[in-house]
Amino acid sequence: MLSLEFYKLLHLLGIFSLLLSLGGISLHMMNGGTRQFPHRKFIAILHGISLLLILVAGFGMLARLQSVNPPGGAMPGWVIAKLLIWLVLGGIPALFYRKPTLAKQLWFVVWILAVCAAYLALFKPF
Repeated sequence: MLSLEFYKLLHLLGIFSLLLSLGGISLHMMNGGTRQFPHRKFIAILHGISLLLILVAGFGMLARLQSVNPPGGAMPGWVIAKLLIWLVLGGIPALFYRKPTLAKQLWFVVWILAVCAAYLALFKPF
């Protein structure tokens, strides 16, 4: 069985890689780039692997913390909120490509979502 620290490391690796890929897409679109560029496949692969790492490591941490099956059988609200943030961050590259004029605003949305996810993980407010 893997340790909690190992899951945390994988989770952080996924988070850093996800933010790196989204930042790359954002910067490319802010600089007038198009949806077709030489490294798009690399960025897309990095984005997808990052999402997978975040999800697997996150549920691994929950299992180690025994938070998946609290009394009543439902997942805590903060976990559901983090899953919703994960879904939005998974789909946001499509917005960058469809609305390149909003790239700067979307960059801030990504940043705000990352801060919200960190808040939820640290404080578990609900």
